[in-house]
This record gives sequence, structure tokens and C-alpha cells, in this order.
Amino acid sequence: MSPLQYSAIIAIAKGRFPEIQEYEECKTKLECGDDTPYLFFPALWKLLELCLTGVINDNVLRDKILDFMEEMAVCDDCDVVDLMAIEMLEPLFGLEYDIYHKAVYEFLRPESLEFHRQQLPFFHVPEPNK
Repeated sequence: MSPLQYSAIIAIAKGRFPEIQEYEECKTKLECGDDTPYLFFPALWKLLELCLTGVINDNVLRDKILDFMEEMAVCDDCDVVDLMAIEMLEPLFGLEYDIYHKAVYEFLRPESLEFHRQQLPFFHVPEPNK
């Protein structure tokens, strides 16, 4: 299991993703307040979205975020798992279909993908053919 803890998740994420300060779209999200994970993680999602949509052409950064999501998915702290599912997986549904499909079925790691599959009925989305 992952050593991640909800109480330290912002500090860990900031340490792992200093790139978040490089992009205006992310900094704008951070201005809303980064003192709680539910205020910080929309900025991290935005960083991933910029990678997935090609605005940032950085597969290493994309994979680093996806690996962090997977680490969150297997964490024994249920608040960290919930944070990942709500703030990092749910926004995938808002992506353009081709980007969504590629992100989910080519890039998501196994546990993150399983959580995403569990979300499909809630959003009334059938699982597409791979």
C-alpha cells in the first residue's frame, strides 16, 4: 500500500509537480486557495488535462501524474482514494471523446481504470469498445 496520507497530500503533490506553477491555467486554479486538497487538486487535474489535450507536449509529465493517481488509487487512506476518484477521474468525462477514450484506455493505470469503470454507471456512460 501507498504511504500517502490525506493530511500531507498537498505537500506531496506540490513537491512532485513543481510544473504546476509554470502554467497560467493551473495558477489560476491555485489562486482559489490551495489549503485543502479539494481546492488544490483541480489545478493538478488541469495540468493533466493540458498534457492529454496536447497543449503541453510532455508525456513524461503526463505519465508522472498518472502514476501518482495510481499511487493514490491503491492508498489505504480512503480520503486519498476518494480525492483521486472525484478530482482526477471524474473530470475525464468532460473531455472530447477521442481524448477521453485514449486517456482512459491507453493511459490510465490498472487500479485507476477500475475506479473509472465503477463511475461509468453513475454518469450513465456505457463502457466503450477498446
